[in-house]
Amino acid sequence: MLSGFPASAGTDPDMQIRAYLVAVEGLPAEAVWRAAKRFISGQVRDHNRAFAPSSASFAEECRHQQAAIEAERRPRLEAEPEVPRPKVPAYKMQLLRDAANGSRNAKRELARMFPDNPIIARAARDAQEAAK
Repeated sequence: MLSGFPASAGTDPDMQIRAYLVAVEGLPAEAVWRAAKRFISGQVRDHNRAFAPSSASFAEECRHQQAAIEAERRPRLEAEPEVPRPKVPAYKMQLLRDAANGSRNAKRELARMFPDNPIIARAARDAQEAAK
């Protein structure tokens, strides 16, 4: 990797390699390879492409690559298929619209259709009291 950066020609390659090895200790080889490839191909942001990366920058990119590898290997969740639901008849939707717009007849009809629904029953009672 060091030969890919001409401005780093004056550095001692053995010392630089040792520094890299210390920095990436414990990281998987695939993450190290991906990080080196990204530096050599100029894909790492905010890196001066004329110089080899510091050992800290290289280790940081290796950790990013390790996280990417782990994310790629995680099992993907499959979306559950939608269960078809019965459609609401058009006349019921019209009753709901009319009741929302204040129709007393629509509220009474909904209360008759859904006697167990306390909200609709209360709205129908309110409509009946307002009619008196």
